[in-house]
Order: sequence, then C-alpha cells, then structure tokens
Amino acid sequence: MSNDRRRSSRGGAGRSIVSLGTRLFLDAVVVTLWVVFVTLVFLTTGWPQWAFYTALILGVGGYVQLTASWW
Repeated sequence: MSNDRRRSSRGGAGRSIVSLGTRLFLDAVVVTLWVVFVTLVFLTTGWPQWAFYTALILGVGGYVQLTASWW
C-alpha cells in the first residue's frame, strides 16, 4: 500500500472524528439552550410541572426527529 493511500485514509478518519465532535457539540448547545429557555419560561409563568416536562420531551424529541436524517 502506498504512503499516499494510507495518508488519505487516515485523513478521512480524522475529518470524520472532527465532524462527529462538531455535531455532538452543536447538539449539546441546542439542547442546553432549549432546556434553559423552557425552564425560564416556566419559572416566570408558574405553569404546571407536567407541562414543563412535556415541553422538554417534545422539544428534544422534535429536534432529534428533525436532525436525525441530516447525518
């Protein structure tokens, strides 16, 4: 196997790891912002706790459904 071929296969794996790390970071940021937003809304309005958890689950579930096909 030539050096060029080995180098290119390692470069592809490196890009894949960076891409995965970037995706995980962005997912974490989006979910964290959603949780903070929903928490602040529910703390200021005094809406019931069951609605808070419903909003969290639906928001995160909707995000996953929306972005799962992008990968």
